[in-house]
Amino acid sequence: MNLYYEFWIMTSILELVYYPDEWKDEYIPHPNFKAIMDVIGIRAPIEDIYERYYNQPVHTGHVLVFSNQQKPGTCIVFDTYRDATDQSDMIRFGWRISGKETIESVKQLSRQLYDECEDVTVFYKEGQSVLYEVLKEEKYPRKIYDKKVFKQQIKRYIV
Repeated sequence: MNLYYEFWIMTSILELVYYPDEWKDEYIPHPNFKAIMDVIGIRAPIEDIYERYYNQPVHTGHVLVFSNQQKPGTCIVFDTYRDATDQSDMIRFGWRISGKETIESVKQLSRQLYDECEDVTVFYKEGQSVLYEVLKEEKYPRKIYDKKVFKQQIKRYIV
């Protein structure tokens, strides 16, 4: 039986990308987040998620789960729901990992990512079962109410 360790962060989506030249509209995955993806062995399409987030209407957005076929259970999760009243472009994201050596290095990298966030940060959680409710298949479609109902789906991808 694998022992999983999980992380869950809420901050601005701007913390997932880095603009090397402030005068150009070109960005790359943030180096802190890229380091986490490298250790976990999952390359989530940050650029696509970032673009899609800003192109989707408010009161929409699904939970995206990216897994590695060779590491069952290990994943990176993004809750891309855009609240109609959110003016800070907040996103929740996290990862699940196993392996004692991996856990220790990802703990340090995760805390570094959160501590170095420049925009609004809301929470940082780590431990066992932190992602339990988010990854629970039977919770979907999750109904989110505003002026109308949005049925949030969980979408899984093998990368």
